[in-house]
Amino acid sequence: MSRTGVSFFLTATLIALCVVSARGQGRQGLFQTAEEFTAHARGQEGCVSVECHAGFLGDRAFSHEPVMTGSCEGCHEAQAYPDSFGISSDQRALCAGCHKALEGKLQDSQFIHGPILNSDCSSCHDPHGSDRPFFLRQDYGSLCTSCHAAARLFPGEFVHQPVNDGNCGLCHDPHASNIKARLTDAGANLCISCHEDMVSGMVMEYVHAPLIETGCTGCHDPHSGRDRNRLKMPREALCFSCHELKEQEIGQYSKKHVPAEKGECTACHSPHFSEFRALLKGKTDEVCYGCHEESREWEKRRFQHGPVVQGDCTVCHNPHGSDNTFILRLAFPHKFYTSYEKGKYSLCLLCHKEAMIIEEKTETATNFRNGDINLHRLHVHQEKGRSCRACHDVHASDHEGRIRDEFPFGTANIPMIFSKTENGGRCIPGCHRERGYDRVNKVDNNR
Repeated sequence: MSRTGVSFFLTATLIALCVVSARGQGRQGLFQTAEEFTAHARGQEGCVSVECHAGFLGDRAFSHEPVMTGSCEGCHEAQAYPDSFGISSDQRALCAGCHKALEGKLQDSQFIHGPILNSDCSSCHDPHGSDRPFFLRQDYGSLCTSCHAAARLFPGEFVHQPVNDGNCGLCHDPHASNIKARLTDAGANLCISCHEDMVSGMVMEYVHAPLIETGCTGCHDPHSGRDRNRLKMPREALCFSCHELKEQEIGQYSKKHVPAEKGECTACHSPHFSEFRALLKGKTDEVCYGCHEESREWEKRRFQHGPVVQGDCTVCHNPHGSDNTFILRLAFPHKFYTSYEKGKYSLCLLCHKEAMIIEEKTETATNFRNGDINLHRLHVHQEKGRSCRACHDVHASDHEGRIRDEFPFGTANIPMIFSKTENGGRCIPGCHRERGYDRVNKVDNNR
C-alpha cells in the first residue's frame, strides 16, 4: 500500500473511532470524564472551526467576550465534567468570576431573581452570544412571560405601555433589588421617572396618602386593568376601599350628593395631590360652580352671605349628603310658611344668635325692630310663621340684609318692595299692606 493510501486509511479509521466514541458517551456527545475532555481539547488548535463547533462561526450582533477571544476554557473546565458542557452546576459562581460588580450587588440585595438563586444564569442569557443586548435568549417580554404567565399578570384590556412593549426591565431589575418585586425604585419615585407631569404635584400642600405610603400601585395595577387608568377595582369602589367610614356615612343619608351617590369622588377631589384641603380640585366654590354654573350669578350681587364671600359652600351644605333638604348640614325650613319649633333653625344659629328670633323685645339682638319690638320674632313666631327664606335670599342680593327682589309663593313670584331709611325701612311685600319700622322713633302701623 502506498504512503498516500496508508495516510487516508489512518484518517478514516480515526474519524470512525471518534464517531463510535461519541455514540458511546451516552449524553449526545458530552464528555463523561475530565480525561476525555482534556484529550479532546489537546488535539485542537481552537474550539471553533469548520470541523468543530462550527455553529459559533456565524455572525451575532453581540458575542460574549470569551467567545470572541477564544478563551473557551474560562467557562468550560475539565473538572466540571460529567456536568453539561463542562460548566459548573453553580453558574452564579462561574459568572461571578468576571461579573464581580453584579455579584457584589447580589450579595447586598434582599430580593434576588429566581434563576440566579438557582444558579441558572443561562436560562436567560446565551453564554456564547445573541442578536439581542445582554445575550438574551429571547426578546425581553417573551423571556419574562416564559416563566411569568401573561394571562395572570396582564388580564386587563388596557396594558401598561412598558408591558405592551415587553420592557419589563424598565420597572423590574432582572437580577436583584432591595425593593419588593425587584423594583428599580421605591413607591411613586419609580412612576414619576416616566410620568414627569406628576413631579410638580408631589410638592403640593396635600398629597394623597397612598402615594406617600405605598406609591401609585395602591390604586393602579402596574401591568394592566379594565379601564384606561388601570385602576385596581371599579372607580366607585376604589375610594371606599380605604374610606369605609365615609361610605357608611353616605349610605345613611336620605339625600345624597349625586357625585357621592355614584361614587364619582374625582369629580370634586384630586386622586393625587392638591393645594386645597381634602384634595379638592380647586377652591370650594369653584369646584361647586363646575356643576352649578348658574350660581356664579351670586358673585355679581352687592350683598353676599358670609359663606359665599368666603367661597365655602360646605359651611352650610354637606358635600356628600344629608337628611336635610338641599343637603344642608343642619335643619332649616325651606317652606314659606312654617311654625316655630326649637331646633328648626339650627343651621342659621351656627352663626346667628338665637336671641334674634326668640326675644320679644330687644335693643341689641337685631336691627330689624320697631322701637324695641323684635320684628324677626314677630315674623317667625306665628302659626303660619315666615321662614328666613321668605324675606332673605340665603346666598346673595342687591339689597342690604340680602332682602329679596321677589319671593316664591306657590307657583308665583311676588315682588317685595323694600326701601331702607336711616333708622329702619318700609316694606310693601304683597303679603300685607305697606308697613314701616324705625329703631329710634317707633312707627305706628295701625293708623
